[in-house]
Amino acid sequence: MLDLHYAGFFLQTDSVMAINPFLIFIAVWSWVKWLSVSTIIIGGGAYIGYLFTPDWREIVDSKHYYSNWKIRVYLSLPFNTASRVIGGLANQEIPVWLRETLLGGFARMYDCRMEDTVDPDFKNYPSFAAFFNRKLKESSRPISASPLVSPADGTVLHFGKVEDNRIEYVKGHDYDVVNFLGEVDMTQKEELDLYQVVIYLAPGDYHAFHSPARWVASQCRHVPGLLLSVRPTLLSHVPHLFCLNERVVLNGTWRHGFFSMSAVAATNVGDIVVDAEPSLRTNIARRKTQKIMNTETDIHAPYLPGQRVGEFRLGSTIVLVFQAPPTVKFAIKAGDPLRYGQSLVADGV
Repeated sequence: MLDLHYAGFFLQTDSVMAINPFLIFIAVWSWVKWLSVSTIIIGGGAYIGYLFTPDWREIVDSKHYYSNWKIRVYLSLPFNTASRVIGGLANQEIPVWLRETLLGGFARMYDCRMEDTVDPDFKNYPSFAAFFNRKLKESSRPISASPLVSPADGTVLHFGKVEDNRIEYVKGHDYDVVNFLGEVDMTQKEELDLYQVVIYLAPGDYHAFHSPARWVASQCRHVPGLLLSVRPTLLSHVPHLFCLNERVVLNGTWRHGFFSMSAVAATNVGDIVVDAEPSLRTNIARRKTQKIMNTETDIHAPYLPGQRVGEFRLGSTIVLVFQAPPTVKFAIKAGDPLRYGQSLVADGV
């Protein structure tokens, strides 16, 4: 028989030597605790270092980003990664037997108007992505004869004249036109003013966006960025939020001069599709040096009012910036619900 003296780690019996399971459990548990504490300390230190290390966010908004620790923490959360995961799940095929439960539950939760759809049967939508961009009956969205109509179902956040080249997206918060749209060819004319309309698409809204006017898009600019929430309740807390978020900007002209339509991405809405630019890829992993690299593509896309332009893979925001006479009278007010094709102006365009 072997005589072992390792604090009872081994049990000695008449015929065999057995390992004490209790002591093994204690040893493994001690190792797990040490590993967990070490991971928390190292991970926490790395996160704090990341939080205070200047990066592309400082370039985009150096004035506000480092002035408030709450903003720093919020902007450092992995929204882009989470949105890529959500986007992948939204494109996964749902078993037929489960579609009524998942899609029906979503529709009830967000008050989706299924009576407006061509096909109200949830079983015919293979994925959430297909459901988000369900085809609507033409009779449910008549296109107004107005020269400017709503490009999407949603809610009016803000509208009106652009003062001193600054776009106001909620009361008291604005940003420079060039910072948002990029360098644009806009001829200033005394008889024209610059206007803007900001429309928020909630998760339950129809997610495709359409042309708001007769115009021609000549440039598609993709601006990589964050995917922060654009819920109206959060917009007032993060300065320059629309300039930080990923977006696709279509610049062109209409009857009065410059016209621009921008699709702004948001949390869980990384995928933006523009039919006129099939090579466009949004919400993909990028190195830090690539996160401020905009891509510009020359296109020629003539649009008619109500014509489909593209789609979101969940709700987000559309921003219109355009030149028009100072006589323009809007037919909307902040907070109004909209349906695409609905008139935005009453007169003066």
